Amino acid sequence: MPFCPKCLYEYQPGIDVCPDCNEKLVAEMPVESPVDEIDEDVGDWVPLARLTSHEYAEMVLTRLRDMQIPSVIISGAGYFGTAGLSGEGGGAYTIAVPEEYVEEADTQGEFLLGEIWVKSRIEDEE
Repeated sequence: MPFCPKCLYEYQPGIDVCPDCNEKLVAEMPVESPVDEIDEDVGDWVPLARLTSHEYAEMVLTRLRDMQIPSVIISGAGYFGTAGLSGEGGGAYTIAVPEEYVEEADTQGEFLLGEIWVKSRIEDEE
């Protein structure tokens, strides 16, 4: 799978340039990638909010990772995230966290983005 060396997203084969960063994709994830630090033994991943701004998604991701909350951005442009999650819909940036971190991550997202986060929440479909 190709990766963006700047934003660290993983893309489907056949995509050569990151649509978010306009960077040429590389064959392997850079060694210093924060994605490497995500614990693969965490529970099921839950999509929390679908944001339309890459900048907002990056703000939330940075905050969550600073708080040691495993998290990924799933880009509608073709990113396949940890635990097999995949993007939906063009241009959307979905924040996902392991199930056991949902409440704290939601609190942090709302703290950072307020009404934008509230309106972007993905309702539980179960």
